[in-house]
Amino acid sequence: MTKEKVIQLIKEASKKNSIVLYLDGYNLTELPSEIGRLDNLKELNLYGNDLTELSPEIGKLKSLTELNLSRNHLTLLPPEIGELEHLIKLYSFYSQLIQLPSEIGKLKNLREIDLTGNQLTLLPSEIGELTKLTKLSLCHNNLKQLPSEIGKLENLENLDISNNQLTQLSPEISGLRNLVRLSLCHNNLTQLPQEIGKLENLEDLDISYNQLTQIPPEIGKFKDLKNLYLSGNHLTQLPPEIKKLKKLVKLDLSENEFTELPTEIAELTELKQLDVSYNPLISPPPEIVSMGLSSILTYLRQLKQSKTTENNEAKLILVGNGEVGKTCLTHRLITNEFAEDGITEGINISKWSTKAPDSSNSIIKLNIWDFGGQEIYHATHQFFLTTRSVYLLVWNARKAKDFNNIYSWLHTIEAFGGDSPIILVMSKMNESDDDLNLKDLKNKFPQIVNNFKIDSKDGKGISILKEAISKTAWNLPLMRASWFDSWYKVRGKLEGLKDYWISFDEFYDICVSEGLDEENINTLDGYLHELGVILHFDDRLESMVILKPEWVTGAFYKILSTKSVLQREGKLLYSELRQIWDRETYPSNIYPQLMDLMNKFELAYELPDESSYLIPELLPKNAPNFIWDEKDNLCFFYCYDYFLPPGIITRFIVRMHPDIEKKENEMPMCWREGVVLKLENSHALVEMKPDEKRIEIRIKGDNKREALGVICNHLDHINASIKKIKLNKEIPCNCSTNCPQRYPYEGLLKAETEKLENTICFSSSKQVSISSLLYGYKHIENKYKGNYEFGGKTPIVLINQVQTSSEANSISKAELKSEININVNIDLKVELPYIRAEFDSLKDELENLNSKLDRDMETIQDSLDEININSDKEKIVKPFNKLYRFLNKLADPNSDYNKVIKGTQKGIEIVQKVGRSYNKFAQWLAMPQIPDLFL
Repeated sequence: MTKEKVIQLIKEASKKNSIVLYLDGYNLTELPSEIGRLDNLKELNLYGNDLTELSPEIGKLKSLTELNLSRNHLTLLPPEIGELEHLIKLYSFYSQLIQLPSEIGKLKNLREIDLTGNQLTLLPSEIGELTKLTKLSLCHNNLKQLPSEIGKLENLENLDISNNQLTQLSPEISGLRNLVRLSLCHNNLTQLPQEIGKLENLEDLDISYNQLTQIPPEIGKFKDLKNLYLSGNHLTQLPPEIKKLKKLVKLDLSENEFTELPTEIAELTELKQLDVSYNPLISPPPEIVSMGLSSILTYLRQLKQSKTTENNEAKLILVGNGEVGKTCLTHRLITNEFAEDGITEGINISKWSTKAPDSSNSIIKLNIWDFGGQEIYHATHQFFLTTRSVYLLVWNARKAKDFNNIYSWLHTIEAFGGDSPIILVMSKMNESDDDLNLKDLKNKFPQIVNNFKIDSKDGKGISILKEAISKTAWNLPLMRASWFDSWYKVRGKLEGLKDYWISFDEFYDICVSEGLDEENINTLDGYLHELGVILHFDDRLESMVILKPEWVTGAFYKILSTKSVLQREGKLLYSELRQIWDRETYPSNIYPQLMDLMNKFELAYELPDESSYLIPELLPKNAPNFIWDEKDNLCFFYCYDYFLPPGIITRFIVRMHPDIEKKENEMPMCWREGVVLKLENSHALVEMKPDEKRIEIRIKGDNKREALGVICNHLDHINASIKKIKLNKEIPCNCSTNCPQRYPYEGLLKAETEKLENTICFSSSKQVSISSLLYGYKHIENKYKGNYEFGGKTPIVLINQVQTSSEANSISKAELKSEININVNIDLKVELPYIRAEFDSLKDELENLNSKLDRDMETIQDSLDEININSDKEKIVKPFNKLYRFLNKLADPNSDYNKVIKGTQKGIEIVQKVGRSYNKFAQWLAMPQIPDLFL
């Protein structure tokens, strides 16, 4: 807007005696001196312009109560700002201020100051004269210390000094007796002063991401504290006084150096959220932690009351191709004797005890899982490849195929075992030479801790391998876990039983006999399940506690080894289970439960005739003869880096079985690497291409977008169940028929957000419209309902959400041409304070219009305040879900919010800003966006 037009607006406002003037987003480079005429003005908004300085006439606005200078290029504020004696709110966030004038001390009526995202290195001592101040935000500056006068702000309720360079906190902070919220996160504090304990009204304290090694005992004086954030420090313990925080609801201890949690945490009766992720915890054990807050608190309470014994137990998993000597090696490790190597069908489980590499003669108990190497088992193995285990990858250099498959096995271990350590073992050293590029392998797989040559027949290399296994297992995070004597006794009784399974009532009675209450029984039940000592699932399997996991795996693998099922193209007759399973081991009355387990592990599903099942792993590898019309297909590709995990399509088939198209014989139209689906008025072809490491989706029909949403939803959840996996989603070029070029889907979404119109097809060198590429793909919605489990106790709920992503960072056309595969992200340092400030403005406006509408907004504001720039996406989604529901209320013409807000131009503008900021996050978080009609 030109200077003349701005002057005209000012003159019109002067004639009308306006009390509000909005000049935000007008690209102003200067503020005309005529602004001084508006002596009745109470609110001036200059947000989002290009101002480098303020006219001295600003001081003539004697009636001004609110001034917003945010998102400009101001380095200094004029001294005349001190003449605004009625000013209540001053906002200048994300400007470029390097200092504040001393005259700011004259603004005796100031209640709120937001100077987020500037370049301030110090504050004037006159800041202490603003005794009516209730809210002061100084985050994202360069402050190295606070003036002692800060302690004079006796009415201050909210102080945010996060993301600065503070190395110490002035003791005078104790003067802030009315402080309710204090954020000191992302500074360089090494300790807190004892005087901090005088802030007895604190409800929220964030000291995360500093250099703290201890917390002072004075923390126990915060009787009203509800939220305490200590993540990202170097803490190894908490003071016992932590138990005095009786109102504490949330405690974040993540990313510290805790090896054990203090039992005092169990006395925090109001605690609802506890984050202890990324700590080297031994007590509680990782399995207990993974079960959630209730189990952690139960464990800590029990720890105070019971005698404990150190438990050193882990899983030793042997993998590799068939006939390389895994079973022979297992026998040599346990007995130190040679036994001829047999073929392992499925998994053999055995126990081995060995000395720990310490001076106390501790014993490590290793549960050895010997995995069969036949290819038919590989996809099923994934359910039993666990984290926090030691892996032996056994190979034989005489077998060229085995040698070539080492990379595949390493990828498999990484995908399903996470960062678990791996020991490479070349068997039959006397009969072969190895040509393994160990340096290259370790560069690609840093989990490899050692490499050995052994011969199980004469025992060469076995003793040094045993030492390496002992040392590697001893360093696992679950070693030296404390077990209660009562838990040991329960486990001992369970292991003494000859039964393969018992009822949950029997399990319950055994626990009660050892003095456990219901809370402890549920915790121990989950703990033993997580360790793999027992298997106990919810739903129809709730009454069945499986004592010997190998009994279940044996049942699975016997079906996979049945030739008649393979010859019948994966169709298992219920009647033939009597021939497949030994009747004494697997009595017929538990067939339904065992088949339910196979369905739970996504290995089988019941066919409509209710007398047979389909086993996708035994389907034909090649597709049946059918004609697929390629015309007008919506195509989508999942492209995997390095490794396409086995079993994704067969698990997908189990999930999607109600929607599978039927062949003429009424059997489902599916094979081991693909499936044809019928989804309402659409048909879909989903195929795995192992050589290309790709899953291809082709859809035709009337509701292609919705069908794609359902398919992507299931594939995304299967991929999410795999510990480590890298993939890109791609869509095809449309510059010509059968163009081979593909584009990263999320990269195109980002480019469109940045208003780029075209990209380049590298095959044809043509310009291609981005909007035309995305037509039919944007806002893919998940329509599918239901709960699924991935071999664990906790169901994974499929949540409706938009399957698109983008980011707010800028990208040039040149960047798009040279690098299409764009990382999807958002600059939280900039955007998080921005949306907080905008929402605060919206909240204030709605409160002014109708104070009864405040409840929802308080909850959202608290949720937004709980996240920071290091919060993970899962944590960030929660407040934005609340914001999404709230914005939908505002958009609803029948809601009280809509009726109130649409009567004021200022309110509508604020809502639009919040909506646009929300949509940036929504694209990044894969959440629903606010419709354009609303904006």
